[in-house]
Amino acid sequence: MIKAVLLDLDNTLLHNPDRRFASEILRLLEQHFQARLGIKGASQAFRQGIRLVCQPSDQYTSNSDKLLDSLSRQLSLRHEVAASALDAFYDGSYREAAALTQPVAGSRRLIRCLLDQGLLVAIATNPLYPEAAVHQRLAWAGIADLAPELAFISHSGATHFAKPDPAYYAEVIARVGVEPDEALMVGDSEKNDMQPARALGIRTWHVDAVDRLSPLLEHVHQPGWRDAYLPSPLSPDALLPQFRGNLAALYGLLAEVKAHQWRQRPQPEEWSIVQILCHLWAAETEVHQQRLRTILHADNPFLAAGAAPGPDIPHCHDDGYEIMRRFKRCRYQTIALLSGLSAADWARPARHSIFGLTNLLEMAQFTAQHDRLHISQLCQTLGKCDE
Repeated sequence: MIKAVLLDLDNTLLHNPDRRFASEILRLLEQHFQARLGIKGASQAFRQGIRLVCQPSDQYTSNSDKLLDSLSRQLSLRHEVAASALDAFYDGSYREAAALTQPVAGSRRLIRCLLDQGLLVAIATNPLYPEAAVHQRLAWAGIADLAPELAFISHSGATHFAKPDPAYYAEVIARVGVEPDEALMVGDSEKNDMQPARALGIRTWHVDAVDRLSPLLEHVHQPGWRDAYLPSPLSPDALLPQFRGNLAALYGLLAEVKAHQWRQRPQPEEWSIVQILCHLWAAETEVHQQRLRTILHADNPFLAAGAAPGPDIPHCHDDGYEIMRRFKRCRYQTIALLSGLSAADWARPARHSIFGLTNLLEMAQFTAQHDRLHISQLCQTLGKCDE
């Protein structure tokens, strides 16, 4: 059943001639940096920074920080000077690019219809621009006032991957709080939208250049349309991007944690943020990783479920980011364990005390689902998503 709809922005909700728009942005950026700082080459440095953002990485630095670090290094600018200049650009001359765009007919009606049906709606635009720039494009599309009702808006400050990396889509669905087969990705690009979303197990709807949103609007008005999408078969290729994207979603949420929030418990029986992270780290090392190793090295093993953790799990470290670093190291051990396996390896059978007959692929998928369960818990603790 579809619970969330992810919407691309450019040439899905907003007519935007990609090449002309990119060229105009670079021209305006070059002029801005020359006028403000008296330097040349900002547009070339920006392009290099965008290429860096689009490269897969295991550093989990936000896309905006990657771009800013690259820009300041190439232009020999202090970090804060480059940041101030970029902020001024997006608040100023960037707005001139609006003349190249126009709303796609039906964008507002589509979002309103989806929200009224109780669906989670996210803007899944390629996160190469900061929040301010994305909100301006939402305004150009005539939907900026709907932003507070959206579950997530993709921008460079909130994400760690970019299209067409499937890990980008894994990060988005983890932030929205749904499983891959509970999401529908709507976009115009086969390369950037359809292929990577499908690779993750997300259902897709291609927006063509002729009919645009009209067929989709008709579709979502049909009774029971959300139930017409059957779950995708589990795929090993979908798992490793989920493992990476889930880490990114955690880092994105942790960036919003204030100092006093780390040990706060919303209710006496609920975990603090530190406890959530401790549980993820412990579960990765003591449960998930060991279970996967057992299936790989034993013939049809029996897997006993451990006792459910109670409300008073101990704090494993005072520094939440250190816990996250330890969890990340363990997660990459898990990724290494599962990389390069054969189809026969993924199909290795096991018996679980709760799940019954299972195999390596199903147990690995459960690890990704366990991540998302606690990402949603962390999101709710921060008050950043619905219960």
